[in-house]
Amino acid sequence: MSRLHRTLGSVSALAIGFSLAPATMAQRAGDGTVAAGTPAAPESPGATSASAAAEIVVTGVRASLSSAQAIKRNARQIVDSVVAEDIGKLPDNNVVEALQRVPGVQVAPRFRGESSTVLVRGLPDVLTVINGRNIFSTTGRSLSLADVPADLVAGVDVYKSRSADQIEGGIAGLINVRTRRPFDFEGARFAVSARGVYAEQSDSFNPYVSALLSDRWSTGIGDIGALVALSYQRTDYRDQTIFNGGYFGYNPDNSRAPYTPGVPLDPRGTSAAEPRVFHSDVIGGVDAIGRRERPAVNTSLQWAPDDRLTLFFDGLFYGFRDKGNGDQNFTSMNGRLAEPLTFVDDTKLVERISLLNNRVANYGITYHNHADRLQGALGGAWEDGGLSIASEVSYTRSEAADRDYILDIDFLARRTDGVFDRSNGTPTFVLPFDDPADFSRYNLARLNLTETEALGQEYTWRGDVTYSDPLWIFTELAIGARVNQRDATSRSFVQNVNCSATGAVPCLTVRADSIPGLLLRKPGGFFEDRRPFIQSWVSPSTDYLLDNIDVLRERFGLPSGDPQFEDRRFFDITEKSYAGYAQASYELGALDGQAGIRIVQVDTVSNAFRALGTAVEPVRIASSSTDVLPNIALRYRLADGLFLRAAASKTITRPSFAQLNPALTLTPPVPGQQPFGRGSSGNAELQPVESTNYDLALEWYIDASSSITATVFHRDVTGFIQSVTSNFQIDYLGPDNGTYQISRPENSGTGKLTGIEGGFTYFPEFLDGFGVSANGTFIDGENRALAPLPGVTGYLTLPFANVSKYSASGTLIYEKDGLSARASYVWRDGYSTGLHFTGVNPNDFRRSAVQNLDLSIAYDINPDLTVVFDAANLTNSIIRTYFGDEYLYPRDTLLFTRTFALGFRARL
Repeated sequence: MSRLHRTLGSVSALAIGFSLAPATMAQRAGDGTVAAGTPAAPESPGATSASAAAEIVVTGVRASLSSAQAIKRNARQIVDSVVAEDIGKLPDNNVVEALQRVPGVQVAPRFRGESSTVLVRGLPDVLTVINGRNIFSTTGRSLSLADVPADLVAGVDVYKSRSADQIEGGIAGLINVRTRRPFDFEGARFAVSARGVYAEQSDSFNPYVSALLSDRWSTGIGDIGALVALSYQRTDYRDQTIFNGGYFGYNPDNSRAPYTPGVPLDPRGTSAAEPRVFHSDVIGGVDAIGRRERPAVNTSLQWAPDDRLTLFFDGLFYGFRDKGNGDQNFTSMNGRLAEPLTFVDDTKLVERISLLNNRVANYGITYHNHADRLQGALGGAWEDGGLSIASEVSYTRSEAADRDYILDIDFLARRTDGVFDRSNGTPTFVLPFDDPADFSRYNLARLNLTETEALGQEYTWRGDVTYSDPLWIFTELAIGARVNQRDATSRSFVQNVNCSATGAVPCLTVRADSIPGLLLRKPGGFFEDRRPFIQSWVSPSTDYLLDNIDVLRERFGLPSGDPQFEDRRFFDITEKSYAGYAQASYELGALDGQAGIRIVQVDTVSNAFRALGTAVEPVRIASSSTDVLPNIALRYRLADGLFLRAAASKTITRPSFAQLNPALTLTPPVPGQQPFGRGSSGNAELQPVESTNYDLALEWYIDASSSITATVFHRDVTGFIQSVTSNFQIDYLGPDNGTYQISRPENSGTGKLTGIEGGFTYFPEFLDGFGVSANGTFIDGENRALAPLPGVTGYLTLPFANVSKYSASGTLIYEKDGLSARASYVWRDGYSTGLHFTGVNPNDFRRSAVQNLDLSIAYDINPDLTVVFDAANLTNSIIRTYFGDEYLYPRDTLLFTRTFALGFRARL
């Protein structure tokens, strides 16, 4: 019996609930996003008055939805929000999982215990900001929102159309995470929350704790406030995967048949030139086990010397530590047949195969990732009458160190029986004469070591001037500027050595258990009762590899200690940007809106090295670009509470710093063997990806808590970045001059996305305490990219990767007499994850439909103490991937964990 059943066996019933908590009232930050603390923008004339809405006193779920609805209704852009009713009451463990219930937002399946990737209307190019300030991970352009602890969040706003005063970047949209400030509260506030989270697959309990302390004082020099919020999360995770490799052609004796990589073959074809047999090259399982920790701190100081001036300092720290292994236990399907093959129906696809003296291996991947992100901001705002001036300076620093150690161990099995089960899409293999959990069977095979250190820094000044007294048809005029310097540095090394007849480690000879403490057995229960597979096997120990890597270096004949970082794996890029904007809000009868323009110039200097064989030399490249980004938004009041909106804007996403890295590695031609030289590099001259966006929305606000909305959207995207191989004439290498085929990223593709999203929230009066919230999205799109197939030139029309055509979520709500509960179901249909050009299988690599059912229950013991119970991923459904045809070409079978949490929230 699992620890969960032993501990929670007395729990006899679950209620249904929802805690998408209410938006704190919002203040406008200098870049147009909404920050925590002050009232939202006023509604247009004719809208239901705020005072009338305020007479309806609601709490909990309904209050949260009402506040989120007010943000959407009053905003000039197309925006959706998730907001916290009270401290620590965002409804999920991280921001990403909270956003999966927002219309038009799709998230990747949970991995390592959580979801991390966000797509807005089909695109992953999302700009993330904290309180309107840019934040990022080292050399990346954005921060993984999974790194933001939900307990410290006041609200999250998803901007799907843009305004000129917002930071440029992110063709998909902008996500602003709002934290709290001391002036959000009338006086002193102390709050604490704690949960014990049980993860079923890892069979572990983990702490999620947070605390907030805030106070404000009236003094002789004005009002002063101080706030500090702390959070710590620990997650012991376990993900399980059973996989096939790519599919290849074989002869009847199981020897490889000739083929062209990336050119699919007909499994029912009868041509004599085609292979007689098809099957995947490996069968294996991945048992990923690890521990992730996230410490976090938010601080804020505010000082208001008088009613016109407010000064502030904001600081944050987000930490990330992740240690674990994702080792693969697999067997090769290449080898001598033990008995005749059997096939799937009338195809050439193998269903069962038995091999003699076949290689069984463990691809032991161990990692330890450590990252810290810090941000400090000092600024102020002055307001007198209709004139307001805001200014701010900020510094952001993100540093990370990643270690990835791979130790392969293997043995030859006397017999391997492989089964490719198309009925459930999951393969398996059996070793009738060998025990994969026997330490003595394994030998040292390969050692691969990679370490990377990366640092990102940003210095920013921003200033905004706004005049909000009515002037003719204009209700607000604003201008502003932003000056920014971003530095990104990365360095790494790679060590790799294989077993060999002449090396320090002869293949299939040196027993792995000759190194004491190196090996361990996996905990067992792999896909228990869900799919047949080996339950436990031998794996290199995570702690041993991380703590004793020099022992392995010595055994494989490498010198002890880390080598120097490699010049050809280094880059240092400085990017300076200068942005200015002008913007006007207007009102003409029942019509209001906003129009503006933002102009940004970016100057980039890239430093790296280019390599020819073992020789390297420094390279420095400077580039400059200017972008003009107009936007317009219109809102027309058709009737009280009924609005028609339209918006158009141009947005950009800049290339990643890794793509801008100008490092060039060249391999010279070999006379008589290879007439062309070969090479690879980044591209310092890449231009931003551009998108022209159009939105048309109809919104009906039935009352303060209920609404029906629908939005049609379209995007034209140009300049998609992809790897392209082209011929270049190299003339600075003396005798090695000539034509080189160099692969590097290029702006080469275009795409179109069209879709519709709708949302519905309703609290019927005749069902006291009950409510429902639901939304759905349809997206249809394609992009044109240079053909990556061998021997094919020109463009191909391809599906957008990771985009579901249909997605939906629905939440049932009950709230009455101190009980707040929700049941939330999220679904997205199958989608393409990209193209696969290795074997003879179809090129479209797809993932099956994804679904999650989450429950949340909260009960108020008294106004200051609430107990909570949460359950995530209750369906615990298996996810599958496949090549084109789910029945003929299955690939992966994935199982992510269920979690259950019990805890409390308290405030004083």
